[in-house]
Amino acid sequence: MIELRQLRYLVLAAESGSFSRAAKRLGIKQSTLSRQLLALEKRLGIEMFERMSRGAVLTSAGQSYLKTAERIVREFGELNSWLHDTRKGRSGRLAVGFYTSLSAGNLRATLEGFAGGNEAIRIERFERDRDHLLSGLESGLIDIAIMPGEGREPQLNRRSLWSERIHVALPSKNPLGQADVIYWTDLRGERFRLTQRDPGPQFRQLLLGKLADASHQPDIQMEDVSRETLLASIGSGEHIAIVVEAALGLGITGTVFREIHDRDGPTRVGFSAYWREDNANPVLKAFLAFVTARFSLSAFNF
Repeated sequence: MIELRQLRYLVLAAESGSFSRAAKRLGIKQSTLSRQLLALEKRLGIEMFERMSRGAVLTSAGQSYLKTAERIVREFGELNSWLHDTRKGRSGRLAVGFYTSLSAGNLRATLEGFAGGNEAIRIERFERDRDHLLSGLESGLIDIAIMPGEGREPQLNRRSLWSERIHVALPSKNPLGQADVIYWTDLRGERFRLTQRDPGPQFRQLLLGKLADASHQPDIQMEDVSRETLLASIGSGEHIAIVVEAALGLGITGTVFREIHDRDGPTRVGFSAYWREDNANPVLKAFLAFVTARFSLSAFNF
């Protein structure tokens, strides 16, 4: 049987033009190299080197066989490199689920920063609502779900990530668009339009918590439309909407965005990552380590 090391010896001896120089580069005895190359020649039934006192020169048969040997050695090296990168999470697939905008914000910056132009890492993105994301984690369709909120999910690992400021989306003609600071109390009497899809239901609960009392219930209209369709309708209507700052990159004509403040400053919503503990994808582990370093978080429990 022809051994890979014999092919490596052949390639290096051909490059060096001398058995002694090749043996020195390999860190082995010249006699060991000579013995292995002779065994290769006997196995193949051809004489590949013309041995001279000044060195060794490939025969015509040796030159022909060298091309095959070089290809095998190169492809084996590439395979080893690929396996090493795969184990280290530097190549492979990562399926990321989310239901926030990728137009701007931490999610987009994090995914771009992790890939870093490395074409060996393929990030697949799935924008779904919370229930679909949790089902995707359970079935293995996605590796990690990034969602607003701090909910606890049985059988899943969770880690808090970043937070984003909450904004109100207003028609440009709305007088509140001229205010330097908008407080929740400024929004009393406004008509809200939210999507029934995530995170619309969470924002509805937020509005009820901030604005509802015994004498007032906020006017909230829920619609089965996408976030982009909802925001596109704000500029030409009488309604306003609640969004996180990642949506500011959508650039909706006729719509302005303003931060909403509590007494202590801008209102923020936290984002968390969820993944299955038994997920052995090396790229997931590398991604979690990257996020840990990026946001200066304490170590994940892998």
